[in-house]
This record gives sequence, C-alpha cells and structure tokens, in this order.
Amino acid sequence: MMKRITAFLLAVFVFFYVIPVPVSAAEPYNQHFESSEEKMLDQYYGTMLDGLGEHAAILTSDKDNTFQADVESALLVDATKDEVLASYHALKRVYPASTTKVLTALITLENCKLTEEVKIKSDITFHESGVVAVGLKKGDKVKIEGLLNALLVESANDAAVALAEHIAGSSKAFAKMMNQRAKELGATSCNFVTSNGLHNKDHYITAYDMYLIFKEAIKHDAFLNIVKKANYTLEYEMASGTPVNLPMETTNHYITGEYALPGNIFMIGGKTGTTSQAGSCLVILTEDSKGEQYISLVYNGATKDILYNTMTDLLEKTHK
Repeated sequence: MMKRITAFLLAVFVFFYVIPVPVSAAEPYNQHFESSEEKMLDQYYGTMLDGLGEHAAILTSDKDNTFQADVESALLVDATKDEVLASYHALKRVYPASTTKVLTALITLENCKLTEEVKIKSDITFHESGVVAVGLKKGDKVKIEGLLNALLVESANDAAVALAEHIAGSSKAFAKMMNQRAKELGATSCNFVTSNGLHNKDHYITAYDMYLIFKEAIKHDAFLNIVKKANYTLEYEMASGTPVNLPMETTNHYITGEYALPGNIFMIGGKTGTTSQAGSCLVILTEDSKGEQYISLVYNGATKDILYNTMTDLLEKTHK
C-alpha cells in the first residue's frame, strides 16, 4: 500500500514539476509537444523509477543511431547491472503484436496455479485469416500450464483469450487488469486492449515499457521454463471427452537454429510477435559466457531477416 501511495505522489510531482516545459506564446501547443515529448518522457521515467528505488535500467536518451532504417524501435539492457547499453526510439509507441502475451503470462502466473483446470466458455474464433490458434471450443478442458505453453511456445491466440476469460471473466475486464499491472511496474506509456496482441489501433507499447514487463515476468521460473522450449505437446480434453495431443514448435527462430546469436551469447528464452501492422517483433533474455544477462528488444522489423539480423547486431554491443 505504501509503495502505491508513494508512486501516486511521485506521479503528481512529476506531472506538475517535471513534465511541463515552458512553451513560447508563439509556438502552437501540438508543435511544442511533438518536439518535447521524448525529453518529457525521459524525465518522467527517470524521476519515477529513481524515486521508487526500483532495480531497473534508467533510459535517458537514445544511445545508438546505427540501426537499420527498417526497424522502428530497439533496446538493449544489461539485466545484471541494470544498465542501458543501446537504445533506438525506445520510448516511441509501437504495436506489440504477440509480445503482448508476456504480460498475459505474467498476470496468469500471479493469479493461477499451473495445475488449475480451465473449461472453455465458448468457441473461440477470429475474423482475421491465418491467426495461430489451438482451435479451442466450448466445453474443452485444459490446464493452465497447457494454455501458458500454447501461449508462449506457439503463440496461440485462443489460449490468450481462454486465460483472459478464466481469470477476469471477459477479455475486456482482463485488459483492465493488464493496464493496471503495467502501471504498477512503471510501464506508463502503453495501453492494452487484447490479451493476445492481435491488431487494434489503441493497443500499443514502448520498447522500454515492455522491458519493464519482461523483467518482471522472468522472475517466474515457470515463465523461463516455457519460453526456452523448442517444442511442446499440448494435452487437453475436448467437450466430448476425447483426448487431444497437439504438437507445437517455438516461434523463436534463434531456438530453432534458423538464426545465430553472437558467439559469446547464449539464448535463455523470449517471445516473438508478428502482424502486418506491427511488423516482426522480438524480446529475449540472453546470457554471456561470464553469466551476465541481457534483455534485448526489437520492434517493427520490416522482415523476419531484418528483425533477427538487427537483434544479433544489437547483442554484438554487449562485448564492445
């Protein structure tokens, strides 16, 4: 309770004393805001996190401008030292696609037991074509552990809906939980509308906010045990009582070996995301030969190749 009160008082302080920047009478407010937004956000994040005493890397400004033009946002943090090593538009709002599921998984782990059984309330369908899904129907029974694996390994979108409805009663109510939890973690420049990240213009994140959320998620051993998997077989029971064994493969192409990390860097795990609007996205936890850990994020790569090549280039910076 005291932490929340402190956070509220700091937010008030930041709003009135940190964020305002003198505006020339001749300068339209919108123009002023656009030119000053990043500076204001930098001040806000730095003051808030310093004041709360959180163990988080403080982002003050972009530290690197060498990323490919076809990447919208990127961030590299030494998670052992809580130090930003490189950033590129890390406070810019971007569409998160399925990296959204990191927060869905975090809330699930904070509210459910892995052995808990979920009974699907209704057929879960999607209007978009090509949406990755288990194919869950009304009356199917599946464990929380199974849904989390489907969510994080194969990125099943209906698994996210099933978890949201089980925990909060509806996807809309779960989105409120997501936004509340994000703010508690200091992620204040994001907004969540869905539990799976399928495109919605009002559903957005910043690389820095996802860093804060991912940093909390990796505190859970169950999360790490899932995101490092190359494959998984989902076992559940259909409404008819028929057992199902559904094989799944990770969407993380570092784990599958399609792309290679720098020689001194080893994969622990992470989450991908892809939509036509969000491009190719990835947040991962890695470790070097000395045991130093890194959280790295790339958003809106124009292609999968650009995403992974940029991430590899980003991680090269860990030993320079």
